Amino acid sequence: MNVDRLIESFLKFPGIGPRQAKRFVYFLAGESKAYVDNLAKLILEVKSGMKQCGSCYRYFESKNAETDLCSVCSGAGRDSSVIMAVEKDVDLENIERTGNFRGKYFVLGGLLSLGGNGTAEVRLKQLFEKVQKEKPAEIILATSATVEGENTNLYIERILEPLKVKITRLGRGLSTGAELEYSDSETIENALKNRQ
Repeated sequence: MNVDRLIESFLKFPGIGPRQAKRFVYFLAGESKAYVDNLAKLILEVKSGMKQCGSCYRYFESKNAETDLCSVCSGAGRDSSVIMAVEKDVDLENIERTGNFRGKYFVLGGLLSLGGNGTAEVRLKQLFEKVQKEKPAEIILATSATVEGENTNLYIERILEPLKVKITRLGRGLSTGAELEYSDSETIENALKNRQ
């Protein structure tokens, strides 16, 4: 049945559980056809109008078909000697909003699970290759303050060790268990200043 398939689709959204997915389906069922058609159109436009940056792997709205770099990677005045590795795109946007970081980014695309699984989804090989090629002075590990974030940080430190790059982490302005996505600007600013 289409209802069940739509619920399954919503369950793939981050942070959405079965009850919320059902609410979305029933909400859409109660809306006008014009609203649902417009929503479907917007979803298709997001998919066709966005690119993944060839340098940091961030998704960005592309108005120029010829470039594969986002505005941060192609922008002048960014310090390429410092690369901040973040878990997901929204973390990058949250840090950018503070205006306190002028380096470059790398979006990992996820975190390693406790069992060490999930290495295929996390862009560890691409991070290693980027650091090897660009030879930055510092890598800032800016993952969520969770067990998975810590596990990922330790693994990254281990794989980057042969490259002899300085690796720091955000200071503990972020509470343990907090996701970077939900942190306010002041907390991120303090974590950046107090990185270790």
